[in-house]
Amino acid sequence: MNLTVHDLLALACVSILTVTVVAIHYEALRLLSGMNPRRWTGRVNVGVLIVCIILAHGLEAMVFAVGYWVAGHVLGLGGLASAHPITPIVYLYFSLETFTTQSLGDIAPVGATRLLASIEPLVGLILIGWSTSFTYIIMRRDWPTGTSRQAAQADL
Repeated sequence: MNLTVHDLLALACVSILTVTVVAIHYEALRLLSGMNPRRWTGRVNVGVLIVCIILAHGLEAMVFAVGYWVAGHVLGLGGLASAHPITPIVYLYFSLETFTTQSLGDIAPVGATRLLASIEPLVGLILIGWSTSFTYIIMRRDWPTGTSRQAAQADL
């Protein structure tokens, strides 16, 4: 297997992007875990939690969107191909559809940028799963059913 310089740059780029978005996600969930359930009702806590998690995922997709731009325009690793002009919003659109594994196929990565587009759905899927389990824990804490609040908070 012969790795080219472009392949190594793409690996470095996707590694940096992955570590960056995992760190963003970790910090977002760490901050959200400190929400005070006595300040608001459980329903408001969970609502704020969901909105903040969506914003965190949006920020993470933006990090990958910038990564696609850097990969194509700075590192010369390829880029994105489409029948329409590639504008900044297209990078975000492509990143969001890739992050969520929707991938409509109207935009395609070319060159070594394909590596970024193959790793981003894995990262997105793991982070979305992490958000789901975190939301379950917070809902259990704020809306315990059949157990005491202390027992539910012991899980945190």
